[in-house]
Amino acid sequence: MTTTDVPQGVGQKGRFYLTKNIWVPQEPLEKLNLKLSDWILRNMPKLPLSGEDALKSFPVLAELKKSHAQIKADLAYLLSHHEEIPTLHEVHPRDLYVPGRAWRTFILKIYGHEITENTAAVPDTMAAINRLPGVHTALFSILAGRAEIEPHRGSAAGVVRFHYPLIVPSEPEKCWIEIGGHHFFWEEGVPLVFDDTREHWVKNQTDETRVVLIIDFNANMPFPVNLYTGLRYELGRRSAEVKAVYERAAIGVPPRNAA
Repeated sequence: MTTTDVPQGVGQKGRFYLTKNIWVPQEPLEKLNLKLSDWILRNMPKLPLSGEDALKSFPVLAELKKSHAQIKADLAYLLSHHEEIPTLHEVHPRDLYVPGRAWRTFILKIYGHEITENTAAVPDTMAAINRLPGVHTALFSILAGRAEIEPHRGSAAGVVRFHYPLIVPSEPEKCWIEIGGHHFFWEEGVPLVFDDTREHWVKNQTDETRVVLIIDFNANMPFPVNLYTGLRYELGRRSAEVKAVYERAAIGVPPRNAA
């Protein structure tokens, strides 16, 4: 795909609005944050981790496995409204772009703000998430067959990212994620934990859909790193930018009755 195929403004860096009228240039801010992330990485837990290793280091995440059947039922209901689920670039225009509608995201929580219009559709999933401490963001990531998410680094410094696979292709080794040189493929119910600021990329080489539940939560950071990560989080969650993403993400799929 050529750059002219990308909708205007999508994936382009502009201004990060702290308030409606106060902003900072987005690209220099992200570059500074990634430099600080490289410093923070030295204080992060040994990541990435998969399967039992992930659960040993983060035992609280076993709460999701206990609710696996209920989360799958929520997801089945959600996917019955598949066409209503937005792509990431529809919700966050300056973020990563995957052509067409191949990568859809159903956001439940962003920077600590629960999107109640969305969580009503997946009540058992949200109940399981609410049993986890320190959750920043939670969403369903729905990647169509033959889709690729280009190599990138997230900006959530000092945050641990959790992937809980719910639907994986029948040939799982052909649908994979590479994180800082570590290669993984998803298996249903087998957790993966990593630091989103490490470069990673995703490729689905099958014709089937892959769905994971993504959760970002606090990493326990030493002083003074925790001062920076705490300040960054508080500024982000109060920013006009995050409020705009919140409003675009709320699509109001009809509520589903909890089990």
